[in-house]
Amino acid sequence: MNAIEVQGLCKSFQEKTLFTNFSLAIKEGEVHALVGPNGSGKTSLLRLLTGLYEKDGGNLLVRGSHAMLLENDYLYEDKTGFENLRIYGLYFSFDPAGYEAYGDLLGIGEDLKRKVSTYSKGMKRKLSLLIVVLMDRDLIFLDEVTSGVDPISRVEIRKLIKALKDQGKTLVITSHDLDEIEKVADRVSMIKNGKLLFTKNIAEISGESLEEVFIQEGSK
Repeated sequence: MNAIEVQGLCKSFQEKTLFTNFSLAIKEGEVHALVGPNGSGKTSLLRLLTGLYEKDGGNLLVRGSHAMLLENDYLYEDKTGFENLRIYGLYFSFDPAGYEAYGDLLGIGEDLKRKVSTYSKGMKRKLSLLIVVLMDRDLIFLDEVTSGVDPISRVEIRKLIKALKDQGKTLVITSHDLDEIEKVADRVSMIKNGKLLFTKNIAEISGESLEEVFIQEGSK
């Protein structure tokens, strides 16, 4: 079954038309990556799917509850990690007490006692991800989840993504880190100028890297 179905999507921003008759299907229980050049429409598509933007036309079907990790981190810098969990727990109605398993996977458990203002960019990213995961939604949208994080943190985030998939979650991720996408995604779609160039199973990309496919398709 498809967790997400996009059919004939149309969306313009002021005088710029981004999507015209755009269609895409994302299967339930998979990690589906969206790649493409800057300005191709990846983030806008996530914002349309989550209702942050309104479509101009077409049909969007999202089955199940969802949460989204935005590209930027919106945290209370003067509060500790724990306090951020409590604040967002009240706002999004989740119990922060279940943080330990996910916090350990992300290597952030001990840092939750410190103020967020002392965190590195990667630590802030992992705290934002922890908040989104604790919402316990069916679909999780991750916009540039590994942006600004170190190699160890990328491995930790990869483990968390696998754990969420094993729980039956559907994850949709955008990233410029093509090597990382090859490690975590089941399927990848490339978007350029609001158009879908391809959707491929990662296993189908044999004998060449995703970067090579990206360059070949993107130059057309």
